Parts: sequence; structure tokens; C-alpha cells
Amino acid sequence: MNNFAKASATLLGLFSASAWAAGELQGQLNVQLTVGSGCTITNGGQTGGTNTFGTLAFGDYTGLDNIIDGRSLGSGGGSSFGVQCSLGTNYTIAIDNGANSAGGQRRMQSGGEFIEYDLYQDSARAVPWGDGGAGGTVLAGTGTGTSEEVIVYGRVPPQTTPSPGTYLDTVQVTISW
Repeated sequence: MNNFAKASATLLGLFSASAWAAGELQGQLNVQLTVGSGCTITNGGQTGGTNTFGTLAFGDYTGLDNIIDGRSLGSGGGSSFGVQCSLGTNYTIAIDNGANSAGGQRRMQSGGEFIEYDLYQDSARAVPWGDGGAGGTVLAGTGTGTSEEVIVYGRVPPQTTPSPGTYLDTVQVTISW
């Protein structure tokens, strides 16, 4: 056997022996998770890219001679929707005047007739809910990292009763952080 053949056989033996021999290798694996600042909605829903935070249904009445109060219910059933923001994240929740407002007054509509209503941040209905402009304030909070229930309180003040029908409105809820 020539010198080249002997050297090749020796090298081949060394490589194949070390690959089959028992041994140990060690190294590191980097593990990472980034917690960002943000908010999500709980007990809400999404249909076709549109978020649904629930419903405020005042009920069925034959007349509007007295105050009628209601509160929101989440689209997921049960209580109202919730907002879950990262710990320490400041957020605001604004609600616009709706699709049928006139002069800043929210109104439900059916067949060209209207029923006025108002939205509030508290059960005493003392803090009007607005979009940050005239006629109401936004709800401000700081995230705790857990879901916090958000209830929208509504009131229909006494007014002239319009024709029978189902009166509807849609308000835009904006959560900013």
C-alpha cells in the first residue's frame, strides 16, 4: 500500500470512529418572549373584521312617560364586555353619538321616527359617556393585565311616545392605548 492510501485509511478510521463513539455535546438554546403594550376585548365577538362588544337593550314598553334604564350585555353572553390591557398600559374608551344623532343627542330610529337616549359610565347615570368632545367624557384606566368589565349604562328620558316599532342605533366604541 502506498503512503497516500495508508494516510487515507488512517484518516477514514479516525472520522468514522469518533462519529460512532459514545460522547456528549453541549450548547445553549435562547428562549424569548416579548410582552408588548396593548389591549384586547373579552366577552366580545368579531364578525367579518368588525368587533362586536354586545348590546344595550332597553326592553319592551307601550309608552315613554317614565325614565327607562338599561345596561350593556356582552356579545359572548352574560355580563358586559371586558378590556384586558397589559399591566401599566394607560387606555381610554370613547363612544360616539351613534348613527342617528342630532345636535349631539343620541337617538334610536325606526321608520323615520326617533327615541332619544343617553349613555353613562356609572350606574348612577351621572357621568355621560362621550367621544372626548363636547357632551361627555371618555373612560380612562390603567391595565392590570387581567380582564376588567366595562358596563355601558343607558337611559331613555321621558318623551313623547312614537309609533310602535323596533327602534335601533349603533354607536362606535373606540379603545385607545
